[in-house]
Amino acid sequence: MKIRLKAPFNPAWIDVETQSAMLGAVVNELSANVKLTTIEFFDRKSGEVYPDCDIYLNGQPYSALADGLDTRLEDGDEIEIIMIVLSGG
Repeated sequence: MKIRLKAPFNPAWIDVETQSAMLGAVVNELSANVKLTTIEFFDRKSGEVYPDCDIYLNGQPYSALADGLDTRLEDGDEIEIIMIVLSGG
């Protein structure tokens, strides 16, 4: 299956081939691929997205999806990883 990916520090969408059919499995797979994502956004041991990042599937945050990271993917879906920038003093 082919998905589209946009990750921090990579302004363009890229096509990525995957055998995984669930969002969480693809996120786990992507988190291990340093060539595709330049930041740590997913804790592979706990299976949770780091709090300073968010993952969108077809424009919706994964946390708003009925099945969250267990959402089934379809060919051509778009996954965007966003780094939440916090500031303060």
